[in-house]
Amino acid sequence: MQQFEHMRVNSREFRQWLVLAYHKATECGLSGQAQAAALALAEAKALDSGETRLAWRRVALGDDGATIFLDLGGGDPRGERRAVKITAAGWEVIAAEAVPVAFLRAADALPLPEPEAGAAGWGDLRRFVNVAGDDDLALAWAWIVCALRPFAAGGAYPILCIHGEHGTGKSQATRFLQGIIDPSTLTGRATPREERDLFVSAGNRHVLAYDNLSGVPEGFADCFCRIATGGAFSSRAMFTDADESILSALKPILLNGIPATLTSRPDMASRALSLELVRLAERRPERELIADAEAAMPRLLGLACDGLASALRNLGRITLGEDVRMMDAAMWAEAAAEGLGIPAGTIAAAWVANRTAADRALVESDELALAVAKLLGDPESCTAPGEWRGSPSDLFFKLGVHSSDQAKRGPQWPRSPSGMGTRLRRLAPPMRAVFGIDVQPGKGGAEGSRFWVLRKV
Repeated sequence: MQQFEHMRVNSREFRQWLVLAYHKATECGLSGQAQAAALALAEAKALDSGETRLAWRRVALGDDGATIFLDLGGGDPRGERRAVKITAAGWEVIAAEAVPVAFLRAADALPLPEPEAGAAGWGDLRRFVNVAGDDDLALAWAWIVCALRPFAAGGAYPILCIHGEHGTGKSQATRFLQGIIDPSTLTGRATPREERDLFVSAGNRHVLAYDNLSGVPEGFADCFCRIATGGAFSSRAMFTDADESILSALKPILLNGIPATLTSRPDMASRALSLELVRLAERRPERELIADAEAAMPRLLGLACDGLASALRNLGRITLGEDVRMMDAAMWAEAAAEGLGIPAGTIAAAWVANRTAADRALVESDELALAVAKLLGDPESCTAPGEWRGSPSDLFFKLGVHSSDQAKRGPQWPRSPSGMGTRLRRLAPPMRAVFGIDVQPGKGGAEGSRFWVLRKV
């Protein structure tokens, strides 16, 4: 079977190949005008042929919807192009000419090692991700197997947030987790300056990993949420008046930094798994740690492949006892537990506990949520036992009475009744989960006036 290399027509790699192929055939150079014409013709002929296929980055889903392919190749077009074929029955490494899906590879992509079967246990990951308990270790594996799951259409990836004090190995853990899924020469990256650049980056690689974040700007928090669950960015195409450029992405995201700054937004916190790293018992030279990681990578990748095969085999039999956000991802991770050697129910329980802890940390540090709890805890302020009902303006005033002047001057506090409404809608799920408080907007009366109902449930 002939081996093909897949490239985007308008990519630098394809332009370089075109110029070199033309020179080999004619011993002449290719002018910029002729090059542009050839690329435009190639793109038009490809679209007109109707023989189009979905192109993948690092992981792909077979046409049967029940086979996963993991690309072992790197960004060098001359490099090896083998892949791991994973089914419910197990996995195997297949030759490049036998890979039936089209993989695209960014120039920064690095090759994955050939996985080894039966050579690692799930506890071996703790040598590179320095978590304290088995629950957090199970969640690290949950993120790995979720990040290795491809979606043809629709889906969601949990955002992994790694935090801890200085000296806990956050950056090293981030590089290792990225390396076991989608290794790249681009490690230790900061967030780009514009949202468009974030979506461009997501279109060129499978895992988005960002290191040592001191905060997540509100606009980027929205982008991370959209990319983790599938979203798009559109803008006017360059050098045109009416054409639109659309960038879409559905990718796993990995962040490390200070916890409060990473998951301070309720919508982002609901999509996240948080790992708390502990101080290292002993420090090792970085070259020794890198060598150790390179030696362990084939064994741990083999275990991850075992987990994917288990997920394909067991997913239809998995149910969760509690309604959790990112339920499909949680069920996939629990279905992979058998192959990973993790006791049944461990990942599901850790997932729910992690979500509850994140909700509690969020509302207990949010001044508006605390003011709501104080309002309903004051019988004289309630309009009925355990309930408050009134207009947005009245609620804005009442919450201000139950908060300190310092809190009201802070950045979290809303500046108007409408801003308060937006914040309350975002805080409603974690307040319901932690405080047992239901927050509902309403509209009614003779003039259709708006009101809020706060109630202990």
